[in-house]
Amino acid sequence: MKKLLTGLFVLSAVSVAVAKEVNVKIVGTSDVHGRMVPWSYGADVEDKSGSFAQIATYVKQAREKTPDLILADIGDAIQDNQVEVFAKTLEKAKDNPVPKVLNAMKYDFFILGNHEFNFGMENLDEIVKDIEAKTLTANFYHKDGKRYVEPTAIVEKDGVKLGFIGLTTPMSAIFEKDTGHLDDWKFTSPIEETKAQIADLKAKGVDSIIVLAHMGIENENNIPDTGVEDLVNAVDGIDVIIAGHMHKNVPSETIKDTVITEPHRYGTMVSEVDMVFDVSDDGKVKLLSKTATTIPVNKLEADPEIVKIYQPYHDELRALNNVVIGETANDMVPMEKIHGVSSAFAKDSGLSSFIHDVQLHYSGADVVSFAFDYETVRQPKGEIKKKDIIYNYRYAGGDVTVYELTGKQLKQYMEWSADYFDTIQAGDKDYRYNDVRGKSKYVTFDLFGGVSYKVDLRNPSSSKITELKLADGTPINEETKYKVGMNSYRYGQLSKQGGIFEGLKAPVLWESKVARGSEAGTIQNMMIDYLTNVKGGKIEGLSHNRWEIIGLD
Repeated sequence: MKKLLTGLFVLSAVSVAVAKEVNVKIVGTSDVHGRMVPWSYGADVEDKSGSFAQIATYVKQAREKTPDLILADIGDAIQDNQVEVFAKTLEKAKDNPVPKVLNAMKYDFFILGNHEFNFGMENLDEIVKDIEAKTLTANFYHKDGKRYVEPTAIVEKDGVKLGFIGLTTPMSAIFEKDTGHLDDWKFTSPIEETKAQIADLKAKGVDSIIVLAHMGIENENNIPDTGVEDLVNAVDGIDVIIAGHMHKNVPSETIKDTVITEPHRYGTMVSEVDMVFDVSDDGKVKLLSKTATTIPVNKLEADPEIVKIYQPYHDELRALNNVVIGETANDMVPMEKIHGVSSAFAKDSGLSSFIHDVQLHYSGADVVSFAFDYETVRQPKGEIKKKDIIYNYRYAGGDVTVYELTGKQLKQYMEWSADYFDTIQAGDKDYRYNDVRGKSKYVTFDLFGGVSYKVDLRNPSSSKITELKLADGTPINEETKYKVGMNSYRYGQLSKQGGIFEGLKAPVLWESKVARGSEAGTIQNMMIDYLTNVKGGKIEGLSHNRWEIIGLD
């Protein structure tokens, strides 16, 4: 039974008797990113690696043993795998499938992730109000000082009071900076909010503190107070954190006696937390133990109830994504590996050349860049469907913003990109990704168009770019100013604290989402428009052969 007490949501569990030992199980999911059922809408194939439908099967099995387990989702549910189609307009948001799935699974808590803000606050309002779980985020306010949702909740179970605090990465404000979605909103310090909420919860008699945080363990982009490690080191009294956002599988990590777990991404894992309390006859509560682990769901079948709920949305997406928008006369990506690396990451391909042509055409830039999200990009000769665009360029919100940079700065940027790969060592037979960057949430190996160059992995860090020229053969001059187009998020990463352009406010010359609109100005939609309207639906699909990695024979 759920009831509201003094601004806090309190879940009161019915207890048959007060046992000396009280067992609490919390199941956490995060960053499911539109994997509602086992289907990849970009590839248009079944994908049983993970989904809400498979998690639902796991939860039903777990509830057979623990009927009163607590179920929480840590955010980033309404974006990716094409589920964003049902959030982009107000009309669609009013019938969004995510609340229906969360409600059917009987989630207790939902935490706002950064991608929940991608479609504007009015659309988010419609989605959140349909979620029966308590939506928590302590560090998100309207500029007038009013919170968007409740900061905390209390669950009472057999004499134990559990206090839950929701947090959202403050990086959300940076991610949405150019959209206007959060102009009237602000994020506050997770550390300061948690301190205040713990004090409030303790005053209400809470026995244990659990933080549900759409934040990774380490600080993001080296920005303080964006990772839960900083939080734990600054704030005492947190027993457990279920984290998210960074797409890492963290079964269990302990920092200062706080147990932290993170359930990877795309619904492939759940985090399972078990806590044991001793409740004495006089009502005093002592935490005896706390453990965490992550459990894969890839071997589980999809729950039929969730499949049925999502079926009309599934059918709509498949029809939408199978629309033919053009054709290519040649295979656009060789299906081979070059010294252990996908050819798409090792040399210019028809696909990378096509995307560069799109960026250059609309932006008028001298040089452009983008990154493939995965090595598995492909485009065989023949029909090009909308799903192929989505599959090969995954970031639905990706834009092109043109900055004025000198030739020296352009070279710095390209060297930073090239250092995604380590320098070749004696005996190496394959190229190697840098151990840190290669394991990051995001690929940071950018591919550059409008120029020709080689990435020589025999050279040390910051000197791998050789034979750099404009596409017409003109050498790049260090002092010359160039129009360089890239994703605005990438520039933010480069100019952040610790970035290669730290503090640099390069002049902004053009923005695709300003010039063409927030939808038409995305790279995905510019690719579709270019193929359909500029090229008349037909391309050769051949590579310009303007860049390659070298170093091994």
